[in-house]
Amino acid sequence: MPSPPDAPFRIGIVGCGSIAERHARAAAASPEVAIVACADARLDTAEDWAARHRCERAYPNYVEMVCGHELDGVILATWPNLHREQVLGCLDLGVRSILCEKALALSGAEALEIWTAATRAGALVMEGYMYRRHPAIAILDELLASGELGPLDSIHAAFSLFDPEESAPDDPARDWRQRVETGGGAPFDIACYCLDACNRFAGSRPRRVQALASRSERYGTIARVFALVEYENGVVGTIESSMHGDFNHELRLSGTRGQARLPVAWRIDHPTEVVASRSVGWGLTEERRFPVAVVDAYRLELEGFAAAARGTDPPVPTLGESVTTALTMDALLTSAAEGVAVEPALPAELVA
Repeated sequence: MPSPPDAPFRIGIVGCGSIAERHARAAAASPEVAIVACADARLDTAEDWAARHRCERAYPNYVEMVCGHELDGVILATWPNLHREQVLGCLDLGVRSILCEKALALSGAEALEIWTAATRAGALVMEGYMYRRHPAIAILDELLASGELGPLDSIHAAFSLFDPEESAPDDPARDWRQRVETGGGAPFDIACYCLDACNRFAGSRPRRVQALASRSERYGTIARVFALVEYENGVVGTIESSMHGDFNHELRLSGTRGQARLPVAWRIDHPTEVVASRSVGWGLTEERRFPVAVVDAYRLELEGFAAAARGTDPPVPTLGESVTTALTMDALLTSAAEGVAVEPALPAELVA
């Protein structure tokens, strides 16, 4: 039986790694949600996690957790290659509220399978893009809506960070981001943020993509992705995502009358500001700055997930948006492999 609306939303989390720690801190600071159970293939890890975060019980897998614990929802904080099976498995077991860490799936076909199953079950499946809940994103929305930037012309999204690639390629304990089989590499770890943001702000369906990509010689993962996304309304998104480049997490919106820039867009751990600028002469600009205090976007995401599950708030993003991003990523990777522009294959029922 679901928890009453005035009680904390009871969550079970699958995967007790580093991202689960962020969710645990967020839940501990919120009166609206509580992580009450955890599961990990390494039971000793789950038991240690449960003890540190005061969970009611630890489990060796999500099936036992879902069947053995009274939960309102589930967080999947696991590797991307596990998401399809775990989302579909949770739906089969009757779970109707799932927050799945990005990337939702490793292909558009997998994402469509999740969308079909969730639709048939009447379930909420929400992809974990916590940056969308940050108030800095709301400021960008306000600048666009006010007309201060003019009609939107382009979006630039960068998510790069340097991986020194110190682990041996045959080390089974190396980070999942350095392993092809777990969905490691840039596309499903960092470039997906950029693509999600471009799709979100463009406000139109992606029409065509063109991309370049290169692989890590050490691990075989796709380590660099650079892409153009053309939208049906004429807006163009540019994506810069590299594990061989220095830290760059910028999101920039460019309109006919100005620009708005968020210097660190995806995981904002410090006070920040949105910088709006406009040309006032050749090579001259004037700026307005909008300070943003420190907030925990993971907490806002968890509270938004609970509200969406209870029907008091829309899901952010919607599952349709996540499927569109997965299908666009398919096109992007095909373009990079074949050296041609590719049109994303969006089914009519998804578009509708």
